[in-house]
Amino acid sequence: MSGNVRKEQRLKSLLIQDESRLHDVELKHERVRQLLTTTGSDALLLQSAENISWFTAGIDPFRCGSENCTTSLFVTSDARLFATNSVDSAQIFEREAFGLGFQMKQREWFQPHRELVKDLCRSRNVLSDQSIEDARHDADAVRAIRLPLTELEVARIRLLSRIAVHAVEATGHNLRPGVTESEVAGQISHRLLKRTVTAVRIQVCADGRNERYRHWTFAEQPIENFAVLSCVARRWGLHVGVTRTVCLEKVPDELWKIFQRAMLLHATGIFFSRPGQTLGAVWNKVQRIYEKFGMVNEWQLSDQADVIGYSASECQLTPNSEYRLQSPAALFWHASVGPALVGDTILLHDSSNEQMTRSASWPHVAVEVKGRPVLCPGILRVRNTGTTTTEAQSDASLAEKTAASLFDCPEIPHEDGPSRVESVWELELPAYGTARAQDG
Repeated sequence: MSGNVRKEQRLKSLLIQDESRLHDVELKHERVRQLLTTTGSDALLLQSAENISWFTAGIDPFRCGSENCTTSLFVTSDARLFATNSVDSAQIFEREAFGLGFQMKQREWFQPHRELVKDLCRSRNVLSDQSIEDARHDADAVRAIRLPLTELEVARIRLLSRIAVHAVEATGHNLRPGVTESEVAGQISHRLLKRTVTAVRIQVCADGRNERYRHWTFAEQPIENFAVLSCVARRWGLHVGVTRTVCLEKVPDELWKIFQRAMLLHATGIFFSRPGQTLGAVWNKVQRIYEKFGMVNEWQLSDQADVIGYSASECQLTPNSEYRLQSPAALFWHASVGPALVGDTILLHDSSNEQMTRSASWPHVAVEVKGRPVLCPGILRVRNTGTTTTEAQSDASLAEKTAASLFDCPEIPHEDGPSRVESVWELELPAYGTARAQDG
């Protein structure tokens, strides 16, 4: 009797093949075939986390519990296989990459992974993304084929952008005087983690601390007047970045003045980031804004933008960069002026740029570039619920009195945020028909 019950329970669940991921992996495999032909190689060995995530359409090796290289991918023209250990093999083969056409070669967990890799490479001309024995190292060649983004990657970046924006903006709307930078960082991280999204980098810079320390993260210091909230989030191996500024009760005139300059830089960068342009050419446009407003040396104090994808910085914008933008690809602009920091992720298309991290729950300012408006995230003013209208008017800064509604946003994001992102991988077996993948 009990045996029949167990059998019935086993029949009620099954693993689901994700057809969109399978198609994406096939596209990646074709790129690898072309790379193997170009380089005269027999196989490609992938060991870096970003390349494994890229080729498998979303596996995160860190979710398997180790930052050391315990899993590698070995790809030939007609086969793709995981080289891993007996501890991780079930999770990888059943949960992470089920039905994606991978084979498995494993050793016991206590046997050196390098020996397994060495066996695979023996008597073959192998190209590798890591510097190892018995393989030719060329990380740049592998990085180059990660772009342009595929349809699945574009869809995922859109969803990831909504999640990252919600985490930052919902936290910003709930900011109160006296809360510490680290508490705010914890709130952002919590909102990401409960959606199975990893916070790669979080910055909570209170009261202008980032003017001196542009890459400040957070500390146990209380926020008194204003704060910059920024994060880079990762899911499926892909990254997006978003930055927002929150003021408590009032917006200081000096902050608003330099924030407007930061928005000009931001809008200029977004407008001129087009496929076919080199990053150096885009930089020349941005540099003119710095010079026009007498900020000749300001740009030297902080980095400006990054091509973003399976790395938080696939390529950094530098003055003389010859890196040529292509589409579709994502770019994280995060130019700063003093303590003022504006940051958004955009997606480059052939005919336009899509601002991935724009939302209706934050004030925006339209900045004209060449006669065209570019919407930039403004400053959110959070009022104490006990403050009366008369008190608020008397305490308002000059900027607020001249544009009273500029810093308010009535649409507060719901706490639940975007829908789930996990793919359904176990479903009840229906009496009739076939169960199909459901990707949230």
